[in-house]
Amino acid sequence: MGKKVSVLVVDDSHICRQLICEALGRDPDLEVVGTCANGKEALEAARELRPQVITMDVEMPVMDGLTAVEHIMAEVPTPILMLTADPRQQAPELTCRALELGALALQIKPAIDAGTEAWNLSREVKLLSSVRVIRHIHNSKRRPPLPGAGGAVAPAPVVGMPYGVLAVASSTGGPQVLFRMLSELPADFPTPIVIVQHINAAFSESLAGWLANSSKLKVRLATDGEQLLPGNVLIAPPGQHMSIPFRGRVALRPGVERDGHMPSGTVLLESAAKAYGRRTLGLILTGMGEDGADGMLAIKQAGGLTLAQNEESCVVFGMPGASVARKAVDHLVHGDDIAGALVRLARGESLTAGR
Repeated sequence: MGKKVSVLVVDDSHICRQLICEALGRDPDLEVVGTCANGKEALEAARELRPQVITMDVEMPVMDGLTAVEHIMAEVPTPILMLTADPRQQAPELTCRALELGALALQIKPAIDAGTEAWNLSREVKLLSSVRVIRHIHNSKRRPPLPGAGGAVAPAPVVGMPYGVLAVASSTGGPQVLFRMLSELPADFPTPIVIVQHINAAFSESLAGWLANSSKLKVRLATDGEQLLPGNVLIAPPGQHMSIPFRGRVALRPGVERDGHMPSGTVLLESAAKAYGRRTLGLILTGMGEDGADGMLAIKQAGGLTLAQNEESCVVFGMPGASVARKAVDHLVHGDDIAGALVRLARGESLTAGR
């Protein structure tokens, strides 16, 4: 890789800091440039050292990890990997709030006695080091919703049901976009939604719970054979591909990775195109790699409509960019404008080019 990737390690446990440093130190491409025992120290070190990646604990004294993420992303935006206890022992809001605040990825801490081999962080850290993060000020003034989004406007009428399914592929930075999109869609949004979101498998249930708590729609992990119904959002569970074998149902099956992932966005989007044809609505969000791009092309070739998050609002333009390169995108949409665009489409209205 040439120059080493600089990493700041933050954890209130001396043993955990030592294990993380030893694990990262085994990779010749990585260099730990500092360690901190709390969020306050981490903020000061981030300002001084400007590391390329930060590994951040959640629960710490003086300043916890979530508060530190909020301050760091506002002052010195840096790719952050959150390390936390098993999310099943915590509320979904705690484990996923870090994503809302600007962290890029989540991993579970191995047991202390598992040894440094269990702290397999190098690949994730190197991937995150290539991400160009932007200033992320939580609760700052955001772009106002476009007409048609949010609960303060008239419900979207189900006239004509122009689209039978909305199929979404999302990766790095995507949970934040999904959070806003689902929180702004009205309860009677008429199109069933199916989502592949790349995330550490241990956090899938927490992600679904976090998104469900913000939405008027019914959001949950999908089960095999489940119906596709208006007002419902099904998220692909880990370790299985989710597809639509025929209209109105999803199927889950194990298999081999596609585009480096299982579940794969391309598998879902291609099956949606085959099942629904011109009544398919495809959406691809921020993320590394090219997953979903072939699926977007399949939807476009079937006569459906395709939307992609625009580069300005993406954490990583990889997946949307690959779709654009394949000439598979009808409209580029700012991440803040997606809910409004979807409601207009559900009403049978057309879209102009995204801002």
